[in-house]
Amino acid sequence: MLIPIAVVHVGPIKNWFLRLLTIYFLDIQYGDAQNLAINPDFRWLHSLTYQGVIAAIALLTMTCFLVKAWGYHFNPNLKFIKSPSFQKKILLALLIMATIDLFYNEFINYDKAIWTVFFGVDIGSFKFSIPNLTAAIEPGILEETERYLLIVIFLAGFNRFPKYRIPVAIYGSAILFGLSHLSNFCWHGESFTATIAQVIGVMGSAFIWAELYLYTGKLWLPMIYHFLMDYISDLQSGWNSAGWSWNGEITDYIYTVLIVGVPLLFSILMLFGKRRQVMEDNADLILNLNGRQSMIYQ
Repeated sequence: MLIPIAVVHVGPIKNWFLRLLTIYFLDIQYGDAQNLAINPDFRWLHSLTYQGVIAAIALLTMTCFLVKAWGYHFNPNLKFIKSPSFQKKILLALLIMATIDLFYNEFINYDKAIWTVFFGVDIGSFKFSIPNLTAAIEPGILEETERYLLIVIFLAGFNRFPKYRIPVAIYGSAILFGLSHLSNFCWHGESFTATIAQVIGVMGSAFIWAELYLYTGKLWLPMIYHFLMDYISDLQSGWNSAGWSWNGEITDYIYTVLIVGVPLLFSILMLFGKRRQVMEDNADLILNLNGRQSMIYQ
């Protein structure tokens, strides 16, 4: 229903800052999806609407039309002729880093000691349920679609400044992703301190996921990692529990430094040499620059 509104009213917008504002207003379809009010007896359908999966798919669909109106062609599985600088070992390093980040983030809910995180996982305590699954699918699709929009907006907005467009896209999208978690304050008892810790903490994963997309052109890769991060967390504590905890202990500070500092250092390393060149080449492809559109999309 919102596709014509997005195309007619948001499509003509050229200013990158105004585009940022509009994509958050487009999330109004979230409430509409929940208002479908599917009977809870239909457990899967009810969960898909109530947990926002339908809204996430709606935003993904609308994004296809919106970015086309902006002059781009959205493709979550960008097919392209690989950059001459592309290296399989760098892709492998990105995947390993994303997996380590995922693993460490997920198993610190009850004990933030590093040894326990990696070697004391109690899988038997996981709580499998439909809401836990659908509550993780929603951010995997919706928030990574928003990340794509943020990256495209920053790339286009700063395209005149080639030295800055990639760093701005990575860190700008990561900061906005972190700030979006301010809405979790009081969510099932989450404290203000815990919310601030979450805002800061999730930026670490956001650095890696942004570079994973820019290096591969495959949006479904960060979607999978995002889904897994939320799903494993939900399996441990339930989707309707506080999303973050903060007790002010030394382990809290160590954990925060690790989940933000290590990905930050890794992301900085990605900004040099052939690693950076691949992301630059893909940025051109994403923006349909240099008349290469016919070579890219199939």
